[in-house]
Amino acid sequence: MKKILIALSVIVCAFSLNAQNTDSENVKTHAACNKVCCGNVHNFTMSLGYGFALSGDHDALLLNYNSDDSHNSKMRHGINYRFDYDYKFHRNFKAGAVFNMYNSFDSYYAADKSVGTSSDDRWLFYAGLSFSANTDVIKEHYTLFAKATMGYMNFRNAQRAYIETASQVAGTTYKRAALGYGIAAGASYCFNQYFSLDCFLDYMGASVSKLKTNDATFDLDKNENLSRINLNIGVRLKL
Repeated sequence: MKKILIALSVIVCAFSLNAQNTDSENVKTHAACNKVCCGNVHNFTMSLGYGFALSGDHDALLLNYNSDDSHNSKMRHGINYRFDYDYKFHRNFKAGAVFNMYNSFDSYYAADKSVGTSSDDRWLFYAGLSFSANTDVIKEHYTLFAKATMGYMNFRNAQRAYIETASQVAGTTYKRAALGYGIAAGASYCFNQYFSLDCFLDYMGASVSKLKTNDATFDLDKNENLSRINLNIGVRLKL
């Protein structure tokens, strides 16, 4: 009986010492996290950047793109706005949502510059769920991350075409929704436990086989490729 009591006492003491050591390590880890990149579960990121459309090939319905090569080339460049929310459920993993808006615009004169201008105003709106993974803190301030997202993408192109033969301007807005998806990779610099600076490269993909106006739907001879690459920089708030 005495041997059993002694053995139990040794086991209890061992667990107590281990618990104290674990608590001590947790305190140290938490203190370190408060100084740099971890410890907060709600992450909000606002970012702004440059977007480049991967395809310059368009259906004849979008006539401005095919009628002027310079206009088509300029329309491949745009501004990318993005908002990310991430919930940190593990020190290396987050789940959340992505909201993205891309815009490109250009106008041009017809061959005879005495007549009016034609233009395109192209918008892509995206909302989807996301999952991301990040490394542990590197050199006290840096983390690397990768993210995947899938959701709803809406395409809108407001086309203004000057028709020389009729000496008038025709305006049409084409719309279509599609399944969108994206992947991103980047780096984060942590100022403190609340703020980080993010820089990342991402790819967003989607395509549509039909375009719709207010009163008609048109089948395209070739799919309209909505894919693009974006380079963004933004600020992350961690609460």
